[in-house]
Order: sequence, then structure tokens, then C-alpha cells
Amino acid sequence: MKFQLAITLGLFSCLLPGSAFAEDVKVETVLRGLQNPSSVSFSPNGELTVCDSRGLVVMLKEGKPVNYVTGFDTEFWKSDDTGKKWYAVGPLSAIWVGDTLVVSDSGKGDGEETLLMFSAGGKASTGVATNPVGPTSDDAADKGEGNLTGLSATADGKQIFVAGQGFDGKSWVLSADPQTKKMQPLLSADENGIATNSPMQTLVGPDNTLYVLYSGKGGAADGLIVQWDLATKKPVAQWKLDGVINPMGMAHIDGTKFAVVENNWALNNVNEGRVVTVDLGAEGKAEVAETGVKLHGPVACAFGPDNRLYVTQIGEKMDAAEGSVVAISGLK
Repeated sequence: MKFQLAITLGLFSCLLPGSAFAEDVKVETVLRGLQNPSSVSFSPNGELTVCDSRGLVVMLKEGKPVNYVTGFDTEFWKSDDTGKKWYAVGPLSAIWVGDTLVVSDSGKGDGEETLLMFSAGGKASTGVATNPVGPTSDDAADKGEGNLTGLSATADGKQIFVAGQGFDGKSWVLSADPQTKKMQPLLSADENGIATNSPMQTLVGPDNTLYVLYSGKGGAADGLIVQWDLATKKPVAQWKLDGVINPMGMAHIDGTKFAVVENNWALNNVNEGRVVTVDLGAEGKAEVAETGVKLHGPVACAFGPDNRLYVTQIGEKMDAAEGSVVAISGLK
């Protein structure tokens, strides 16, 4: 497997000149040759870490891509009656908790996925696993939690939050204890009257709260950010993201302002998406502003040590080594 570090830098031609940010924003490709990349995070040394659907976690070490952890299980998310399979899935999310790399082992079936924890690079089989989370209802369609993604952790590293993509009738956010390796359901959108499902990203908020980004139905502009009270396990505020189709990634800028990536999901092809900023106002009103950046199937984002927003994008074709990571300056 060969990864190619991008050497052509500069502005994307799809930068929108009419946006408020366009004159200040610069977009640089920092890594190419990825397949369906998802998640982006940074090691304690500031090394870019990204998940690849071929069962890999890739790291940029001294400017060169390295297959840091390999051998994760993989599967295809969709199939049809002809036997065609598409949208490969491997590890979907990885974060650093101190010197420990925590990875969602998302290439298994629903109800079988765990979080794997690594003290060093190597094989996926060396990771220390949490328990999986099985069905949480009596519905026959409920196979348990899967496609685990959107990891975040408390500042002390004692609790990890996970967005579950198992049974849409519950739309669980899970929590995991890195010490005991116990993972369990924590917050259910549906049990609290929230119709928008598909949690994609968790972010720790102030005063013992958690922000969760919900993508909603494929192709629909019904994305939602919910702020949860972790003590009561109840939502304290909700913001609809008007005009944003299938948001999948979110990163905190400052105060009540966030960067959000719109994936604009399609079942059989990769649509053009964009990066916007969202300011969470009072009474559930969110102000969505264009940054001027359009990408092919952007999935996840995180701010790096250099205050640039790093975004994974699938590229023009899924299941091909056309994915990349771009770094966007001028948003923070």
C-alpha cells in the first residue's frame, strides 16, 4: 500500500469568492492516497493521525505517512441483490488520550464493535478492547451498536464518548471508561423526543455537558447539534443547522462557534460538500456562515496545533485511493 504525500500546495479552485472568509482562507492538501478517510486527530507530539477504510490508522511522522496501526477488520456498508458491495468501512475514529491511541474497531458487525486502545503502533490485534454493546431494545432490527465514530474524551481522560450508528430507533451516544474498558449506552435521542438520528461527532462542552452533531437522513438538510447535560442525561439545548445537508464533522473554534463539515451524503456516489461555521445562539437559533471551502465528500475535522482546520475528504470516487486530508487556515 503506497501513500503519496502531496507536494502541490495552494488554494482550491472551489473556494467561493462570495463568502465572508474567502479572502483569508487558504486550503492546503497535506496527505493524498487515502481510501474513504474518516476522523482526524493529533498525537501529543502534534502528529496527524487519520483512519483509512483499508484497515489502517495512518500517521504523518516528520512529514512522511506511516501505517501506524494495521490489520483492522473491514466490511462494506452497503450491498444489493446482485452481490455488489460498496463503501468500505474500517476503523472510523481515533483519538489520543494522553499517550494512548483509542480507535473504534468499526469494521465488524453491529453489536460486535469495540474500542481498541494502543500504547504503541503495530497490529490491531495488540489493542486492548472494551466490551461491545449489544441490542438495547426488543426490536428485531436492533443488532446492537455499530459504525462507532465521533470519539471525544474529557480533559482528564477518564471518560470517552462515542457516537453509535447501530439501531436508528435509539440513536445512542455511548461512553467508555479507559481504565475498566467498560462501554455502555449513555444518551438516547429518541428517548428524549429528538427525531433526528445518526450521531456523528461528540465534543466535550463546558459545565459537564456534551455537544453531539446529528447528521439526519441522507440527502436531507435536517442536521442538528444537541447539548446534553451529562448529569441528568437530558438535552439542555438544540440547534437546527438550516441548509446543511448531512453534517458529519465538528470542531470547536471558540465560545459558541464551531466549524462544521457538510458531507451531502449520497448512496452511490460522492457529492460535493462544504465547510461552514456555526454560531450557536440563544433559543436554538444557529447562524450558519460560508467559509468558501467546497470539498468532495468531507467527513471529519479537527483543529491542529497550528490552528488550521484539518478535514478528511473521500474524493471524487468512494472505495478508491482518492481521499485526502486538507488543512484550512483562516478560521481560527
